[in-house]
Amino acid sequence: MLGNRIREIRIGKGLKLSELAERTGLSTSYISLLERDLTSPSISSLRKIAEALELPLFHFLIEESKSSILTRRDERKKLALPNSNIIHEYVTPIPIGNQVKPKQEIIYTELDPNSWSSDEPMCHRADECLLVLEGEIEVHVGVETYVLSEGDSLYIEEMLPHRYYTLSETKAKLISALVPPTF
Repeated sequence: MLGNRIREIRIGKGLKLSELAERTGLSTSYISLLERDLTSPSISSLRKIAEALELPLFHFLIEESKSSILTRRDERKKLALPNSNIIHEYVTPIPIGNQVKPKQEIIYTELDPNSWSSDEPMCHRADECLLVLEGEIEVHVGVETYVLSEGDSLYIEEMLPHRYYTLSETKAKLISALVPPTF
């Protein structure tokens, strides 16, 4: 289970629960609930934990397996949390036990109607380009707001806080390309 993996890694790194809480800005009681699988984290909370433990986010969400250069649609590694309104699928191979070390990260995303991509704006050390395949989204980047429809793209420089919202009545489908990869 996810909570057990977090606990094992935290203990393996010699961190107390309170130290992880301090590094993430999350409460000790919340992390304790996560580690006992009594609650499910949001993507933003899990990202904070991954950063504090100096691990890529996907480490908590997929089983180890060999990746290859060819990634078939039904074999993509998925990033989906319980009770979440968003699904990310890695289009590029993930470097686990693999000789391929991609220099970019491409993610296919589906976001439910009237939903945010994350609880709060996200920042990462990668430039990102979003391409809307279907639907319409409103993207908040810093203090700017952009509306993107099918075929539109938006380039976001690294460390700019951003998140997006589905305006359409159907799922929004998009591709994100990140350089360098954040995994």
